[in-house]
Amino acid sequence: MRKAYKIETYLPLEALDNIRDALYKLGLGRVGNYEDCMSWYEINSSWKPIDGAKPYLGNVGEIEFAPEYKLEFRCEEDMIESAVKAIKDNHPYEEVCINVVEVMVY
Repeated sequence: MRKAYKIETYLPLEALDNIRDALYKLGLGRVGNYEDCMSWYEINSSWKPIDGAKPYLGNVGEIEFAPEYKLEFRCEEDMIESAVKAIKDNHPYEEVCINVVEVMVY
């Protein structure tokens, strides 16, 4: 058993290929003797931009409901910062939600 991390982020479908390809180029998504291992699936999301926001989708002061995609992959600790940077550099949202969760790998 060893410690690793799962990184997950939420994005519009039109950003999936760019973000995923940027992560692949860094060699992320490696699991044992496999590489480019990532999962993504459609989810339903809501958000309400407040004063000062410049939303990618929706209007300030109005709640928005829309489909998004959740992308997740395993990441070693020494690659977390590179992964987060690649996601932010290729993501269209003003505020990017990125979760880094410690996991135990068996």
